[in-house]
Amino acid sequence: MSTRSLAMDLRALARRAVAAVRAAPAWLGGILTGLQGLALSYLALLAPSLAVAASTPQDGVGGADWSGATSVATGLWLLGHGVPAHVGGAVVGLVPLGVTFLFGAILAALARRFAARTWGSWALAVVTYAGGVGAVASVVGDPDQRAHVVAATAVAVGVAAVGVAVGISRAHGVQLGWLTRVPAWARAGVRRGAGATFAMATLAATAGAAWAVVGRHAIGDAATALDLDLVSAVVLAIAQLAYVPTLIVWMVAWLAGPGFAVGLGTVYSPGAISADALPTFPVLGALPSASGGLLVWAPVLLALAAVVARLAVRRPALTWRQDAAADAVAAGIVCAAVLVAFGAASGAAGPGRLAAVGPDLLVATAAVVALTLAGLGAGALMLRVSAALRERRTGTRQPAREEATTAV
Repeated sequence: MSTRSLAMDLRALARRAVAAVRAAPAWLGGILTGLQGLALSYLALLAPSLAVAASTPQDGVGGADWSGATSVATGLWLLGHGVPAHVGGAVVGLVPLGVTFLFGAILAALARRFAARTWGSWALAVVTYAGGVGAVASVVGDPDQRAHVVAATAVAVGVAAVGVAVGISRAHGVQLGWLTRVPAWARAGVRRGAGATFAMATLAATAGAAWAVVGRHAIGDAATALDLDLVSAVVLAIAQLAYVPTLIVWMVAWLAGPGFAVGLGTVYSPGAISADALPTFPVLGALPSASGGLLVWAPVLLALAAVVARLAVRRPALTWRQDAAADAVAAGIVCAAVLVAFGAASGAAGPGRLAAVGPDLLVATAAVVALTLAGLGAGALMLRVSAALRERRTGTRQPAREEATTAV
């Protein structure tokens, strides 16, 4: 008498499928990573859209607008890759950076499971994902959006390149022996730049959280005025989380001094606030609501962040010329990071005056770089003075090519 069952057959089929995947060539894992990244990133946005459609009957008849929900999810998915979305006749180009980061996290998780530790697997994952995004951007939407296919593909390449690389390194490790061929001053500069960028982002997130606490009543009043059901409220909360990284980038511009705009003719900066009526979006209650006084000293905090990075990052013995070159590399790293971030956090958030939202790209970037250079210079001066005082106290003189090592 046979003891086979459906469950046993399904388990056997699953084992054969897993064995087939493992027996496939290593490069196939890259293609699987890219294809699954496309599907899962889209499903992550489609599921809440369908939930809202299911909970909101159309015309009171009980039929859900499934096609509308799918269209919204597709538009948001493309918006996360830099393609402007059309909402009620208005163009929205402000990228929800949280959605973009979600795509990268999904790719990292998939690469950790499927991608092989080869350059070919990494390249195939990136090409597959970016090619899929470009294909969707060229087919879906209005003809005007097709001009953004190149931009969408470029964003997808960047997201996939970083996400897949992180996933492969987490699963298989990474060998960085080639770094020994890079000059010590260049490696030191990259570490200082990365440290300064991280310190500035942390400072901006802290400042944003503080303003959110100050504006908690405005946030609560806006959320109450919307009078949403449970499902819609959850989806709104998710949508607001998607724009939290964008607000953090805005806070970097605010700390730098020039600030940012939320509509034509508006400005939010430590020295002045010129605001206008805002859309009923609760998270906007976390925008700065005061200016002047001690707040005008906010840019000093960004310079202090660079000082901390200069003092905290370990570095080898360098001459003063090499040290200056390392600081120039660090400033270049910060400049590139804020240029990309400010560009991604700017765009159109709606019709009319909301067609211009975000920081002024060139002015805000110049301010951040200037403060970074000031902080790095102050940190270098502090180290030189400290070394001179130590030499004077001990009565010894350090060799010209040596520099005291400062650790975290």
